[in-house]
Amino acid sequence: MPEDQPAPEASRHALIVGAGIGGLATALFLVRAGWRVTLAEREAALHEVGAGLQLSPNATRLLARLGMMADFTDLAVRPQEMVVRRHDGQVLARPVLGKPAEQRFGAPFLVIHRGDLQKVLRQRAEKAPGIEIRLGHRITDLRETDSEVTGIFDTASGEQRINADLLIGADGLWSRVRPLSGLPQPSQPQEKTAWRGLIPREAAPIFAREAKVNLWLGPNAHLVHYPVSGGEAVNVVAIIDETWLEEGWNAPGDPDVLSRLFTNWGADARDLVAASPGWNRWALLDRAPESRWSRGRITLIGDAAHAMLPFLAQGASQAIEDGASLAAHLGAAGSGSSLTQALQLYDRARIARTARVQSGARRQGRIFHLSGPLALARDMALRLLPRNAALERFAWIYGHDAESPRG
Repeated sequence: MPEDQPAPEASRHALIVGAGIGGLATALFLVRAGWRVTLAEREAALHEVGAGLQLSPNATRLLARLGMMADFTDLAVRPQEMVVRRHDGQVLARPVLGKPAEQRFGAPFLVIHRGDLQKVLRQRAEKAPGIEIRLGHRITDLRETDSEVTGIFDTASGEQRINADLLIGADGLWSRVRPLSGLPQPSQPQEKTAWRGLIPREAAPIFAREAKVNLWLGPNAHLVHYPVSGGEAVNVVAIIDETWLEEGWNAPGDPDVLSRLFTNWGADARDLVAASPGWNRWALLDRAPESRWSRGRITLIGDAAHAMLPFLAQGASQAIEDGASLAAHLGAAGSGSSLTQALQLYDRARIARTARVQSGARRQGRIFHLSGPLALARDMALRLLPRNAALERFAWIYGHDAESPRG
């Protein structure tokens, strides 16, 4: 079938490589748009691992349209404010969240453990007609013709091939689909690492149990913490300047490194770091914006497309946006637009959007880790800002609707 003659809606088939948050969310959006989906995951079992994450209104409004908000009732926490502190504990700002932010943007801010979000998405995908999940499938190659694309996988039972109308790389920072599709690899190391700890509620300092997002700013490091798992645990992430680089999310971290680094921080920060029963770390990577993610019948979403630093807390939210935007453009392809045109529109909308988020995250990271007179100037500016200034500054992020024609 010629590329500009799309298959009948019921027969359109997408192969998604990677069953993380981005891949699972994209599968759900695509099924809603009338596609059949195969999710191919290299792991033999889906493990709900990772740190906590923040979901801002630009993502939660999309998940709400999938009918998922009730799924988060006992898992997510709705923070009432963000508390920004200097490393010595002095409060610099208290941007409001909670109901005022939800009324402003039409959807809530949530904090949730990454594993809980992935579990909810997986359960939805397993129940959804039209989604098949294949585990233990590691992609090794792909083939493309005018009429289909084929993913070639190494499995326990030997080589497996899956044919589809579209192949979507949702396989993260160390994507295999990216180089197979002819795009450059790898992302750029940023000489920073993120360390995550998960503290049971009863072991966490009392101030850390409150429904707030907490941000501590210090020279060459910062801390973020908030309750997750319905308040039963406190997620802590320390981001430090460090040249270590290793693939993956779960390398063990030596707690003595953090203890020494935070020696001169306030007592509350030191107590928080000391309360974590263990640490895992991962290297932070970034990527310069590109002119395209799509080629023929292949495209990318999430970190495979646009690795970004976490300083705007947008990694998961942007992956969810990608899936919603891609499904919206592909849904329009059923009315006569070609697949190629749909992917071009997706690239045009999402590359510009994520490039702006990437740039904002880089800038925010530099601000977070200032020292000396520049840090003093930053702190003074934060004290003078009105409470709603931070939300309004990033309204272009939180107010965005990825399912709009310009999504």
